[in-house]
Amino acid sequence: MTEMKRRSPLERFLGKPLPWVVWTWAALAAVWIVLAIVDPSGFRTFMAITWSILAAVQLGGAYYARRQQRRRVQPSDARTAAH
Repeated sequence: MTEMKRRSPLERFLGKPLPWVVWTWAALAAVWIVLAIVDPSGFRTFMAITWSILAAVQLGGAYYARRQQRRRVQPSDARTAAH
C-alpha cells in the first residue's frame, strides 16, 4: 500500500507534525501566558489564549500521528514474527 493511502486525512491536510515544531509552539504559548500574567492587557491575553489553543492542536496532532504510526507498524511486525 502506498504511503499516501495509509496517511490519515489530518496528516494529508496538515502534514506530519515534527516534535521540535510542536515544542516550539508550546514554548511560545508559555511565553505569552507569562507576559499576560506579568503585564495584563487585552492583546497579551488574546495572544496567550490563541497560542495556547494552537499549541494544544499541535500537541494533539503529534500525539495522534505517533499513535497512528505505532498502529501501522505493529501489525506488520506481527506478520513477520509469525513466519
